[in-house]
Amino acid sequence: MISVVIPSLGGDLDDTLDSVNAGSICPDEIIACLPNDTHSVKDAFKYKNLTIVYAKRYGQVYQRICGFKEAKYDYVLQLDDDVVVSYNCIELLVDFLNKTHVKSAISPCWYNVDTGKPLHQIRRSGLFMSFYYWLVNGLDGYRPGKVSLAGTNFGVNPKEVHGEIINVDWQPGGCVLHNKKNLILDNYYPYEGKAYSEDLIHSFLLRQFGVSLLVNVKAICMTHLNPRLSKFGEIVSDFKAKRYFVKLANLSLVRMITCYIIQIALLTIFAMTNIKKTVNKPS
Repeated sequence: MISVVIPSLGGDLDDTLDSVNAGSICPDEIIACLPNDTHSVKDAFKYKNLTIVYAKRYGQVYQRICGFKEAKYDYVLQLDDDVVVSYNCIELLVDFLNKTHVKSAISPCWYNVDTGKPLHQIRRSGLFMSFYYWLVNGLDGYRPGKVSLAGTNFGVNPKEVHGEIINVDWQPGGCVLHNKKNLILDNYYPYEGKAYSEDLIHSFLLRQFGVSLLVNVKAICMTHLNPRLSKFGEIVSDFKAKRYFVKLANLSLVRMITCYIIQIALLTIFAMTNIKKTVNKPS
């Protein structure tokens, strides 16, 4: 009934695999898709429902699609290898897809595994943040679960939404349940290396194909908070991918570029301030 597909470089996946197999619904198969046979999963023999496949190429999106093509069952959960799902997370997602007649993909609400708090922040106040929300999304401003005119994405914090099932513009790619017949099986990511903004591109394409994107606020998955981009190379790669997405979705390049200029300016000020503090620090 359920296939779980995990693109990975291998190593220790115990936390993820244990959480998936300890849930109220245990998947029929877990497919770990590795780049090649020089990679392996630690203690893979412990998991009787685990299958290893090789994509023969590096790339999270490409590896995931290779795993999708191997999936046998009607429901397919895409999962990252650093995600821990709660006991009833998969059951809640499956129950909804079982009940709905709408062509849908559904994901859980995200929490910080280190703090137990929601991963996505609630709307911030203040003059600067009001200006920022206007800059990225015009008069609509901050909208949980939506993608802004600048191509930035707002997450879903359970404290600021009403209802159990929320319609969204995008889903974090780390945990999404699909009907197998709705899977995208062509490699849609145009760049090598880390797949920046791939969840935005994937979400846009799913919606183009008539798939409604939903979040079940009661379903919970957990991961570590990603650090902010701080290296020039990371920002350049992120910019290229975001520009591709903004053009694809017919959003505002001007707003997007303005946001990056502000981001780089703030990072430069922060770096200069730290250098100054280090220089002036008493020996």
